[in-house]
Amino acid sequence: REPRDIESSCFIRECTEIGKGVPTPTGKVGIWLDSPMIDILMGEGAVKREFPGKFILFKRYGIDISKEPMLVYPTLHYQNGGLEYNSQCETTLPGFFAAGEVSGGVHGENRLMGNSLLDVTVFGRIAGVSASLYAKEKAKEGKLNLDHVRRYHKELEEAAIITDRVAPMLLPDYSNPKVRERQLTVHYVGTIR
Repeated sequence: REPRDIESSCFIRECTEIGKGVPTPTGKVGIWLDSPMIDILMGEGAVKREFPGKFILFKRYGIDISKEPMLVYPTLHYQNGGLEYNSQCETTLPGFFAAGEVSGGVHGENRLMGNSLLDVTVFGRIAGVSASLYAKEKAKEGKLNLDHVRRYHKELEEAAIITDRVAPMLLPDYSNPKVRERQLTVHYVGTIR
């Protein structure tokens, strides 16, 4: 395992299971990162040199992270795990192909950082070729149309479902706002699962 994901797991446990996170005015919790120690260990200016984006961001709010610690909490950088697929990028659901960040067959539960572009390039091509061959094999002759969208609109009407969606509705949105608010991805496929 990489040190970064071990640290992230520890931060999350400290804030949730152990309950020792630092509360913020927004109701979130975090951990103090001793950023001044970086300058002490690596020499003056190391924080500014190694973390220029963070340094500038915090400076905007009047915080010099080379002198004051940062309140941090891990975010979801990568989805470790994901969908398993075969050598043709096909999942166990026939006709459903996966590549890139949604897949997990190559790296398992703990993929290394820095390889997402390579993943999507190599496996994206394989998935695309495989999907086109699958579609060619399974395709039925007929005229292309949007009858399925019309049927969907009719079903909405019959069920007395009112929606304010303006974009094309090719697939229905079954989730409700409360579910979306909980950020299911972070909770169920994030660093701690």
